[in-house]
Parts: sequence; C-alpha cells; structure tokens
Amino acid sequence: MVSRYAEKVNNINKQYVKDLENEVDNMRSALFSQVKLRDKIVDWLEGELEHNEPIMNGDEVLTDGTHDIHVGRNECADALLSYIAKLENDNE
Repeated sequence: MVSRYAEKVNNINKQYVKDLENEVDNMRSALFSQVKLRDKIVDWLEGELEHNEPIMNGDEVLTDGTHDIHVGRNECADALLSYIAKLENDNE
C-alpha cells in the first residue's frame, strides 16, 4: 500500500511533468512564430532585390528621379540578407 506521503510526492511529480510539457509546447510555438517571421522578412528582402534588379542592371531607366532610392533600397536589402546569413552561421 502506498503511503499518503508517497502518493502526494507522486502527484507533485505528475504536475511538475505536466507543467514542463506545457512549457515545452509554449516554447515550440514561440520558436515556430519566430521562424515564420524570419521567413517573411527574408522573402520581403529578396522581393526588394528582384524588384530592383532591372534598375540595378540598367535594363530599366528611371526618369522620375527615384533611381537613387531604388539603389539604396537594394543596398539595404542586400546588407540585411547578408547580416541575417552571418548571424545564422554564427549560431551553428
């Protein structure tokens, strides 16, 4: 027969395991959200590079005075993608 003390300890252990499992689930969910956010940012930055590629290559000439804006956006997107890649490589 199990003593009341042993039963109480067993119940505490079960609750502790349940709490830990909930914490793991919460952390997985948060990590998944961060990965989705990172992917959206990278997709947007890559879209900026694709959008500005004809301007950067000289295939499209802008006559409205916005050429430098597109160059700056392209440089910024490229630098951020490089920085993200560096950070991800540093964490491996």
